[in-house]
Amino acid sequence: MLEDVTVVEAGSRVSTMYGGRLLTDAGATVIRLEPRDGRRPSEEEPGYAAYLRYLNDGKRVVRLDAEEPYSGPQVRAAVGGAVPDPAQGPVVILCDDDVPGFRTLIAALRREFPRLVAVTVSDYGLDGPFAGNPATEFTLQAEAGITVLHPRGGRAPLATNIELGELTAGVSAALGTVTALLSVEVTEPGAAPTIDVDVSRFEALIALLQFPWLFTRLTPHTAYPIPQNTVPGVERAKDGWVCVVAITDPQWKAFKKLAGVPELDDPRFDLYGDRLHLGAEITPLVRRFTERHTVAELTELGVLHRVPVVPLTNPETVADLPPYAERNTFARHPEAGFRHPVPPFRITHSTAGAAVATDAGATPEQPLKGLRVVEFGTFQAGPMATAYLAGLGAEVIKVEAVNRPDVLRFTGNPLTVNRVWERSAAYLGANLDKRDVTLDLADPRGLDLAKRLIATADVVLENFTPRVLDDRGLDFAGMRELNPGLIVVRMPAWGLTGSWRDRPGFTFTAEAAAGLTEMAGYADGEPVLTGTVTDPFAAQLASFVMIAAIRRRRRTGQTVCFELALGDVAAQLSARPVVEASATGERRTRSGNRSGDAAPQGMYPCADDDWIAISVTTDQQWTALCGVLGRVEWAADQELATHEGRRSRHGQLDYHLARACATQAADRLATTLRAAGVPAAAMAIGTEFTEHPQLVHRDRSFMVQHPIAGSVRHLAPPMRFSHAPRLPEQRHAPLFGQDNHALLAELGCTAEEIQELTDTGLVGDSPYGIPYA
Repeated sequence: MLEDVTVVEAGSRVSTMYGGRLLTDAGATVIRLEPRDGRRPSEEEPGYAAYLRYLNDGKRVVRLDAEEPYSGPQVRAAVGGAVPDPAQGPVVILCDDDVPGFRTLIAALRREFPRLVAVTVSDYGLDGPFAGNPATEFTLQAEAGITVLHPRGGRAPLATNIELGELTAGVSAALGTVTALLSVEVTEPGAAPTIDVDVSRFEALIALLQFPWLFTRLTPHTAYPIPQNTVPGVERAKDGWVCVVAITDPQWKAFKKLAGVPELDDPRFDLYGDRLHLGAEITPLVRRFTERHTVAELTELGVLHRVPVVPLTNPETVADLPPYAERNTFARHPEAGFRHPVPPFRITHSTAGAAVATDAGATPEQPLKGLRVVEFGTFQAGPMATAYLAGLGAEVIKVEAVNRPDVLRFTGNPLTVNRVWERSAAYLGANLDKRDVTLDLADPRGLDLAKRLIATADVVLENFTPRVLDDRGLDFAGMRELNPGLIVVRMPAWGLTGSWRDRPGFTFTAEAAAGLTEMAGYADGEPVLTGTVTDPFAAQLASFVMIAAIRRRRRTGQTVCFELALGDVAAQLSARPVVEASATGERRTRSGNRSGDAAPQGMYPCADDDWIAISVTTDQQWTALCGVLGRVEWAADQELATHEGRRSRHGQLDYHLARACATQAADRLATTLRAAGVPAAAMAIGTEFTEHPQLVHRDRSFMVQHPIAGSVRHLAPPMRFSHAPRLPEQRHAPLFGQDNHALLAELGCTAEEIQELTDTGLVGDSPYGIPYA
């Protein structure tokens, strides 16, 4: 899709390399710059060397000499012959902010390629009060509200061993790249054609949360659940672990019937939100059932009762799970032999056509103006993907049914609250700037109207179980018959083929099945889920591929249909432990807060009942930590002066650090440590992120007025664009069926026909016909 694009990549961080990997997978030519005297991947620890090889496969590596390896003349000389003439296609630079002279590198390339798109990834963004603060993946997870999500059983909070910040920032960089290319290409000649994209790992992690800043601003609303472990969730079986999901009311009723535990039939447990807060009471009852059965038995019982149940895999077994093994989600490296995931998106259909002109109303700020997107979506992954396109000016039409609304509408309050379906934080956060129409696909009249709507669309996205649309003739072929120029995105849980294709799946089951859950938790404790992170990650990937496909259609007329299975997305997140385990034969599993790269590293209690994350990665940082805490005896201990020495006494250091931190306030101590060059952060929940000084400085917070929920403050995506540092004005998430009359009239319905559809309950402004004031 990006065959005309050349990307110059520089940097040693995973986020930059993963962003480059995604651009390579989408067809771009990626030229990776490395200093000739730098460490080679083969010199790294064998497992990590294999992971670097996976990240950089398909790229052309150019090695540079000189003490300042990215100086302008040398870059121009080395890259000049590899990058095509500007007339042949756009050029992008993707780099870390810790690359020596990265601004010089960008300037050198921009002199050669005046319309260059420059994408820079950093921990907090390139400006603001937190820019340049020392940080690690561990401290960023604590500060961004990820660490607090995990159940911990009375022990210190813990991060996940998955590099969520690096990987999500990588997707954000790839998404920012294709967005900027669209914007450059609708810019008038000579009118500021260059665009810089500033990606923040901190903001990328925040984008994985389920909008905690909305939970505290909406009244009434249930509290933001901490920990965020679905109930039922990770449960012990006779021979291992399973993940059970019963979010919807039918699923919960089916699970209670399946479990046969009378105490579960308690009205206090009826609402999903209440179950989250009553997990300590419910989990022993659930396990009274699950511990009587094997993993295989529970998985099959789930299928029979339509309750999502999946085994927890680990990096050694994940590739053998049927939805992965049957669909070749993992492959063997042809030379090194290690196992790795294939690209998360699969192009299944591609057709030629005439180039499609950009709408005359498109601007660099809103390059998708005039584009129509039809969304058959629910929960987060699909709706969040189309919401990003809406923010770029696309007209997004959300299709619901009176008897099949988006389930997220009912996750915020009890049904006794007036118009409860318009007040859910999770729904409001995932559906900004859309229109909404109610069409029942189970009724011939509703299906006919849906087909008419598809015929008017440029893009269709759906994330239902495949049979929902396939059984109604709306598979790839059926939609293409209605609209040959259509781009189609399908986001099933387990793929469009294989024995699991029609099994329901959710962010939690995808995480468990892909081996992610195995990587979070204490070494001697239970595996734990990490909130709902897979859905937002999948949404960014879907937005990336949709925009790449839209750009391709504008440029060549070629259109694509692609599959982006949630399970395959989760496999991207577990890639590193899978690659490392297969390359070394050594098991990778959860290890609490310990890391091979940092010692000491942990979460320590503070005087204000808060927690601080500290991560020491160098001997200099250790010396600084000793100085801040006034521990001269630690600084004098020669064994502790080395990383290996500190690792060998990690338990002892944890004990003493907990005592030292307990007398100080977390925020103040974190500020002092950062000023001394030590990565540290106070643990956050996220409810106050709209007032976070770094996000406020970077204009990430904006207000939207909602007719039912009132003034609602949201956060922008983790990419800031130089040509549009503030988002264009956003409309509120749509009310249920708010555009029925306008859209049905556009599709050819008369006023009398619309009234008849309303009278028969096929069209309405409340789910299930619930009355409201």
